[in-house]
Amino acid sequence: MKKMLVIALAILVSSSAFAQIDPDENGIGLYFDEFGYEVCMSTAAPFTPITAYLLATNITEESGVSGFECEVTTDGPLTAAAWALNGVQPLNVFAAPLFAVGLGEFELATPVINNVVLLATLTAYVLAPTDQVSFGIKNLDAGSFTPPSPGYAAGDNAGLLVPLQVSSGFPFGAAVAQINIDPCGVVANEDVSFGSVKALYR
Repeated sequence: MKKMLVIALAILVSSSAFAQIDPDENGIGLYFDEFGYEVCMSTAAPFTPITAYLLATNITEESGVSGFECEVTTDGPLTAAAWALNGVQPLNVFAAPLFAVGLGEFELATPVINNVVLLATLTAYVLAPTDQVSFGIKNLDAGSFTPPSPGYAAGDNAGLLVPLQVSSGFPFGAAVAQINIDPCGVVANEDVSFGSVKALYR
């Protein structure tokens, strides 16, 4: 019995160690992995390539995403930064890192895989381990959502708009991911009070 308890505890510890940063429904964040676990990273060598993933997490529309809106902000030096949209036929009305993206409904929609929807991928280089970079996510200034917020359209109904809460909390624009910042200043969603943002949608 004692051995089984030890095994069960080990499983609980290992599963919590790999829990998504943002446990709430309809989240959006920038991560250094494709599953929504890693928001802090460091580089040890000059001219290090980095990859970051713009993810919608735990969305309530099982049909996926037919479009999305947000702005990704960057504070700090990145070299040769390039964004790639995910999807069959993605079309961005703006230029990244401003996103007002149409993907298409039904078979053209981006699917939910393991509670995650990959929206876009950022690749870049960090020239030196002393270069510090911080990312944020906010609403578009002239977006489709009232009150203003990032958001997405359902995969089977482009007219069904769902606001997204940012993984680091409210107000929008707070750090969602950081590079070479010690200690890492990203605040996990569960550590932030969402009374203010949730009140906007009542």
